[in-house]
Amino acid sequence: MVLSMLTGLSLGLTLPRTPAVTLPRSRSSLIACAEQTKQQLDADAQALLDEANGDAMMARANYIGYTLAYLEDAEPELYAALKSDPSREDCHAALVEITWDAIAAFLPVTHNPVPTPAAQKKLAAIARAGCDGVSPTPSTLDIGCGNGLLLPFLAACGAPAAKYRGIDVSGRMISVAKAALDRKAAAEPIYAGARFDELNLKDLLQEAEQAEGGLTFDAIFFNAALQFFRPSEALAAAAQLLAPGPDSRLVLSHLQGAAFVRQEREESPTTVLSAMPSLAELEAMAGPLGLQVALPSFFGSEAGEIEKAMDDFYLVILRWDADHGGVDGETGLPAGAEEM
Repeated sequence: MVLSMLTGLSLGLTLPRTPAVTLPRSRSSLIACAEQTKQQLDADAQALLDEANGDAMMARANYIGYTLAYLEDAEPELYAALKSDPSREDCHAALVEITWDAIAAFLPVTHNPVPTPAAQKKLAAIARAGCDGVSPTPSTLDIGCGNGLLLPFLAACGAPAAKYRGIDVSGRMISVAKAALDRKAAAEPIYAGARFDELNLKDLLQEAEQAEGGLTFDAIFFNAALQFFRPSEALAAAAQLLAPGPDSRLVLSHLQGAAFVRQEREESPTTVLSAMPSLAELEAMAGPLGLQVALPSFFGSEAGEIEKAMDDFYLVILRWDADHGGVDGETGLPAGAEEM
C-alpha cells in the first residue's frame, strides 16, 4: 500500500482542499463515523477505509494510488504522459477525474450532507444570482456539479428540476448526485426530471451542435469549478450555450472565495489550473463575448472592498450585453456575426 501511495505522489498529484469537510476530530471518532456509514460506501471504498483503519484521508490517497496503478497497465501512454506533461488536455482531465472520484468515494465519511447555515446562505445567493430576473422557469446548466449541491437551491428559486442539467467528469460524483436525486424525488416530486451526466464541457458543446433545435440554457453556473479550467476558454465555451435573450447569464462562484482557490492552486497545481479571475480579468474576458460583469450589491461599491469580499465569497454574474456585441436575441449569435 505504501508503494501505491508513492505512485500517486510521484506524479505530484495532491488532493485539492474541499470545502465543507466535517471530519471528526479524533481518530476514534473517525472510526466510529466510518462504522455509522458502512452501508453508504460501496465495497471497494469500504475495503480501502478498513485497510486505512478508518482514516478517510489515507483511504483517499490509497484509492488514487490503486487507480494510477491500474492506469499504468491499462493505458501506459496516458500514464507516462501524466508524469511528463500533466497539463496536456487529456492528462489534466484524467487527473481531475481521478481526484474527484477519490473524494466522492468517501463523501459519506468526510462530508455532512446538510450544508452549514452559512453555506446555505451563500448557495441561496448563488441560485438567486442565476435565476432572479430571468424566465419564470429558467433552464439551468451546472458545470462541475459534483454531488448536485446546488440543485435544491435552484429549485427554491423557481428553476424547474426538469430543466436542470448537471455535468461532471467524475463518474463517482455523478453517481452520488443521482442517488441523492432519487431520494429527493421520492420525497418531493418537484425534483423529478433533473438530469446528471458524466460529461465534460467540450463534449456538451459537441452534443449541442448535433442537437435538433440546438441546446441552450438561460443560466449557466460554474460553482467551485472554474479553477479546473482555463477561464477564458471555459467562458467562451459556456457563452456558446447561453440562450439568446437579454436575461441570459453565466454565474461564477466559490463558497470559500478567491483566497481559498489561490491556496488550492498553490497546493494542487496539476489539477487546479487557475485562480478565480480578478475584476479586471473578467472585464477583459467578458467584453469580447458580448457579456457584462455584474456584482451583488452586498459586495459594496469600491473596487478594494469588492475584491476583499470576493476573497471570502466569490460571486460574479456575466450578463448578456446587447450594447456591446451581445447575443442579438434572434439567432443566438453575437451582433454582426453571420450564421453558418
